[in-house]
Amino acid sequence: MSTRCNIIIKDGEDKLFFYRHSDGYPDGVKATLNEFLDMVKSGKIRNNLSQAAGWLILIGHKEYLPECPADAISDWKVGAYEPTTSIHGDIEYLYEIDLEKETLNGWTHDGNKKGKKVL
Repeated sequence: MSTRCNIIIKDGEDKLFFYRHSDGYPDGVKATLNEFLDMVKSGKIRNNLSQAAGWLILIGHKEYLPECPADAISDWKVGAYEPTTSIHGDIEYLYEIDLEKETLNGWTHDGNKKGKKVL
């Protein structure tokens, strides 16, 4: 069975939700979420939500289809991270990236509430 998770990226005013269908445990996401956050911290990408969040999709594409060029199309998913409208009820982990504070945090999640901190 897949380990599912949600990622919330937020700035001071808004937030966007992303879903990961598999490998959502801390060791499965930490490298790519840190890659995204490092891009923000270094100034490679802007730290506002609407311009930064799309980069997570591209990082997930690179992870999901590493041998494919950036414009490669999969018949199932664009990559490891998909935009979504809310927190899914079947997740085991919830991660939050705060663009203003430049932080990454994560918790276990039972589909209804946060549990133990894992990141």
